[in-house]
Amino acid sequence: MIVIALGIVFTVDILRVWLPSLITVYGDAGSTSAAQLGLFAIAWFVAAFAVVPLCRRAGGRPVAVVAGVAMVMVRLWTQFTDGGDRQLYLACVALVAALCWLVAVAHTGWDAGVAVPAGLAAAVALHAGLGTLDPMWLEVWRGWAVLGVLAVLFVAGQVWIQAPTTPAPAPVLWAVFGPVLFLTGVLFGNVGVGHAAAGEPRWGVPVLVAAWALAVPVSRLRGVWVLPVGLALVVAGVIGAGYLETSAHDGIVGLAPTGAAAWQAVGVLGLGLVLGDAAGRIRAEVRWAPAWSMVGFFALTFLHYARYDIEIGVLARGRVLLLGVVAIVVVAGTAAIRDLRSPRRAEPDTPARAQAKSQTQTQPHTRARGRTVAHAAGSNGPRSDVPLGARTRAGRSPQRPGRKPGTRPGAKPTPKPTPKPSAGRPGAPTPPGTPTRKADRVAPPPSLSERAERLHLPLAFATVFPVLLALAAFGLRPGPGSAPVPDAAAGTLRVVTYNIRMGYGLDGRFDPDRTADTIRALHPDVLLLNEVDRAWFLNGGHDVLTLLARRLDLPYRFAPAADPQWGDAVLTRKPIRHLESIALPAGGAPTGAQALGVVVEAAPGKRLGFVATHLQDADDEVPQRQADRAAAFATGLAEREAVPVTVLGDLNAAVDSPQVRAFTARGLVDGLARVRPVRTYPADRPRREIDQVLVDPRLRVLAVEAPPSKASDHLPVAVTLGY
Repeated sequence: MIVIALGIVFTVDILRVWLPSLITVYGDAGSTSAAQLGLFAIAWFVAAFAVVPLCRRAGGRPVAVVAGVAMVMVRLWTQFTDGGDRQLYLACVALVAALCWLVAVAHTGWDAGVAVPAGLAAAVALHAGLGTLDPMWLEVWRGWAVLGVLAVLFVAGQVWIQAPTTPAPAPVLWAVFGPVLFLTGVLFGNVGVGHAAAGEPRWGVPVLVAAWALAVPVSRLRGVWVLPVGLALVVAGVIGAGYLETSAHDGIVGLAPTGAAAWQAVGVLGLGLVLGDAAGRIRAEVRWAPAWSMVGFFALTFLHYARYDIEIGVLARGRVLLLGVVAIVVVAGTAAIRDLRSPRRAEPDTPARAQAKSQTQTQPHTRARGRTVAHAAGSNGPRSDVPLGARTRAGRSPQRPGRKPGTRPGAKPTPKPTPKPSAGRPGAPTPPGTPTRKADRVAPPPSLSERAERLHLPLAFATVFPVLLALAAFGLRPGPGSAPVPDAAAGTLRVVTYNIRMGYGLDGRFDPDRTADTIRALHPDVLLLNEVDRAWFLNGGHDVLTLLARRLDLPYRFAPAADPQWGDAVLTRKPIRHLESIALPAGGAPTGAQALGVVVEAAPGKRLGFVATHLQDADDEVPQRQADRAAAFATGLAEREAVPVTVLGDLNAAVDSPQVRAFTARGLVDGLARVRPVRTYPADRPRREIDQVLVDPRLRVLAVEAPPSKASDHLPVAVTLGY
């Protein structure tokens, strides 16, 4: 059903706004403890439980309509906020409405077997078409161009399509939706994962989008092999795209392997099989499963990213993803075992059973996965394995027309009294042995809502899905920006170091245009960035490096720190003659650390070396060990390449700290000494000098600049080096 698919698109979009708002506004990008952050966040998920008794009393459809309209209206309202607390709490209200809508939809009896993978596929296609950007962070009219179309289709369809007369039993699908959504957001629906892989080809994104489009028809497959094969593909995708990393690729360690998008595609097809199998296994009624499933989504997401802040040794990178697979195995596997232990047994027909069978066949039918399913209640409860075939028509006898039980073929039937008029009405049960008329065997014409339901899959693939992808890919993506114009004189080089806070400003808004404008105004020859996020679902799943490089029209090289999607980068048009990175000691730090060394040709015959690093701010010996290791790496690079080396970055340490002394003890000098204090944090009221520049004595620092900006919580530092 297209309504459910569009609702899934809105739910994913709201999560992409709520999660980074939670981190940057409430969490202040790591300043709030993980425990406090988790308690604040889980409260909004628990609120969805309150709607379960309401759905069971009033029905799912009215609650779904109210919650769906509220979800859309609050999300559109959020589009007009300027960040801050208003953005955070509107996103929280939109999240609660989305969760209530999910719970209510599960109580309506609407078929979700194809709609859920179709909605996830549309969300991935939209995100890919926008270049990993979200409608929330587009210009107002562009965001409305996307959300307005989606909102009209969603609200109109939800009001127009009626719920089934007799709600269908709830599929296990809603119990596994939370873990599936977690795996989709973090890995299998995350375009940035392929962007950040080692040597990932340009076809990575089309392959991922095509895999999701294929997962929709794949979800219609049935058989005992579907669940085990689907789970095997999901595990393979997790290991290949989310767990493995390269030892070195062009001198950079820790990148995801080449072809990560292909592994993502394998996992996507596995999710399609798992969702299809879960949609074919039903429960007697809907209870608390959808709400608990979304709580599971939050718990898995929290564990996956909180492991950077909390010492959970057993939950290393990739293992929480496997924990999500385990959650699916427990839920779907339990349902499969239950169905295997209660097989339907064929029993001989008796007159009493024939009459019961006739009454069962006249019950309302549920359209499921494009076929008619007659849900029958037997001794083992409702089942989903009722044979699928021709639609049973109202008034039709379970016996063959004209054949009386117990008579020989060809025997003349005994005349029967004329049935009452009520027996011939469409939908009325026909007593056993009553002759049927042709009019009784003709089903009533389908209603307008039934016709819309039959067309939902062709309509989604013929109009909505390609239109969204085309709009996003061609009409909404910004064009290439202009490169910074260097203004350094001959014999000088302009170098900028900037902690970009994943592209989020002090107001909690993701604005790569604002960040690019701040950088462009500094006219860098070489740009070194810290806190570069390329795929974290916690921050919206954006590839901020690609977005900035496109706007600045600069080539880039990326080096992972915490995992293959988080680290530091260098952007420059100068020829790069050497590149390498090392991992720094980790432990008790939120995002790990690395040191990226690059040698550029500043002028013909003149090479300069730079090391970009981001040391951690922790109350233990880890930052000191990181500084010692980075200092040794910098001096080693200078000796091997015979170049003067400059170390730049967010060292999270003052100039008189032991961390900075680890560099000065190896011969580097404070490049900001003659203009201090150079306070860079926090950006709105700078009072700490933690962004440092340490240079080789053979170089001269001719100018220093740290202009005000709200594009990050740090100020950029630009230095002009004379060589």
